[in-house]
Amino acid sequence: MGIPWVEKYRPRTLKDIVGNTQAIREMLQWAEEWEKGTPKYKALILVGKPGCGKTSAARALAMDMGWGVIELNASDVRNEANIKKIAMVGAVMDTFTDDGRFLSAKKGGKKLIIFDEADNLYEGTKEGGDRGGKKAIVETIKITKQPIILIGNDYYSIVSGTWGRALRSLAKVIKFRAHTRPQIVKVLRRICAIENIKCDEKALLSIAAKSGGDLRAAINDLQAIAEGKKYLKIEDVFAAGWRDTRNEIYKTTLTILHTVDYKTAKNSLLNLDEDPNFVMLWLEENMPLEYTKPEDLARGYEYLSRADVLLGRVWRRQQYSLWSYAMDMMAAVSVAKDEKYKKHPKKYNFPSWLMEMSKSRKTRQVRDSIGIKVGKIYHTSYKRTLEDVIPYFRVIYDKNEHLRSLYTYLLHLTTEEISQLTDEDPEKVKKDAEKVGKEIEKRGEGGSA
Repeated sequence: MGIPWVEKYRPRTLKDIVGNTQAIREMLQWAEEWEKGTPKYKALILVGKPGCGKTSAARALAMDMGWGVIELNASDVRNEANIKKIAMVGAVMDTFTDDGRFLSAKKGGKKLIIFDEADNLYEGTKEGGDRGGKKAIVETIKITKQPIILIGNDYYSIVSGTWGRALRSLAKVIKFRAHTRPQIVKVLRRICAIENIKCDEKALLSIAAKSGGDLRAAINDLQAIAEGKKYLKIEDVFAAGWRDTRNEIYKTTLTILHTVDYKTAKNSLLNLDEDPNFVMLWLEENMPLEYTKPEDLARGYEYLSRADVLLGRVWRRQQYSLWSYAMDMMAAVSVAKDEKYKKHPKKYNFPSWLMEMSKSRKTRQVRDSIGIKVGKIYHTSYKRTLEDVIPYFRVIYDKNEHLRSLYTYLLHLTTEEISQLTDEDPEKVKKDAEKVGKEIEKRGEGGSA
């Protein structure tokens, strides 16, 4: 494989960025404030799912503004000492050349400091120095004479903690949305045209659908499937296999349950674009298969229990700063065992609770529909109807033939709804209801005459 198409076709200007029009507009406004010397915020925080164009937009902004770029990766340079050594020195000295020499802003102009993977920044102190990143970033922003952009997937990991809250007050947050399928197809079609590849539109739609809104993933898939071909067919996409999100979460579950290194487990969670509740279900389902010692299993469930409590508070109280702590508890499952197990299960299982919920989805939908219809005639809430009214209503509906026909007519009950309320033949019940309905309509016409 030659040059990665992700880099080959990376947007060089903001005009080439697909989607996120509002985010791009806000970035330009911020950059123009910097050019005038009056920025309301000295830094931006770009957040959004992987592959939605955050890093490309930051680089394109620098290109459009004529700024140089210094790009730091938080996974590698995330402690206080390294950040002060590189970012803070550059911020104080106005600007610096690409080879590291510092110049006056009058000679060198501005340079944009891009801090990628900012959700990997840590607070506090720790032996080994792998801490203090947020503190150093906050101190850098306060004194900077250069524009700074922080980029991350998990907003709540960035702004959590004491220094995270300080960071939130100093930087403007701009949210990027995942790309739509038509947007991704448009980019893929343009790449195929440049590469002289004739493409089946269904093939591009399939690649876009599998990407889950991740443009970078879609381009990588396109290159893997189409490079070296003159014609891309839908069969080529099927032959390559699906980018299955289940496969990604399977790998994350395997990593957490196999490793005894907390940092490895936490990084696997940060790199997974998935609902934490879903991850927790996978761990809950498969931990007994991996952790054969009762004491290890008990500690693992204790961590999951704490994660569940924290996530519950996130949703009920909108305390999103607790999100990252819940992720910490899930990652801690990796260190719940005394030592790494030598034997592992042949495979992990999809959460049985979700499978049961999926099977009963139709039943629950019908139940909810009955609750809404019955609630209207009894003037009770949907929830109150399901809990207090339906049990008695079902008895009356099943035992009283006349009322059954009347309610079926008045509530316009479907065959599925009738089947949940009685063992009688739904088709017969509907026919009886039609007769009752005609009688009611006939009486109404007679009354109006």
